[in-house]
Amino acid sequence: MTLRVLVVDDHPAFRRALTSALGMVEDIEVAGEAGGGREATEQVQVIEPDLVIMDLSMPDISGIEAMREIHRRRPDLPVVFLTAHADPGVEREAREAGARGFLAKGSSLEELVIVLHEAAEDGEPAEAVRDRSGGGGGTG
Repeated sequence: MTLRVLVVDDHPAFRRALTSALGMVEDIEVAGEAGGGREATEQVQVIEPDLVIMDLSMPDISGIEAMREIHRRRPDLPVVFLTAHADPGVEREAREAGARGFLAKGSSLEELVIVLHEAAEDGEPAEAVRDRSGGGGGTG
């Protein structure tokens, strides 16, 4: 089964690179893109993705607030944060708010794909993947 994802990041170059990389993964389809949290909440209703990959820091509303809004409409929609923020407190806040995954932007495509599938299947990313990714550190 193909996993349809919405990619949300306010940096167009990063969003394009991620979309391009995910496009090479056989069982993942990028169903749409959004440049901010508000746009993401609208896109979820239009394209009905299976999962959302979202940045935490965006200029309009935070990723966490966007996820809360998305979950008001689609409470079971998995959201995975892909972020430059390595703060364990931020990760804890995101998970408590309903995030099913949390990875650093410096993580490999392989690590991301594993976490996406785990989040889509049972709501919990593999801990070993999170540990290999450095627990949230990275660039960009």
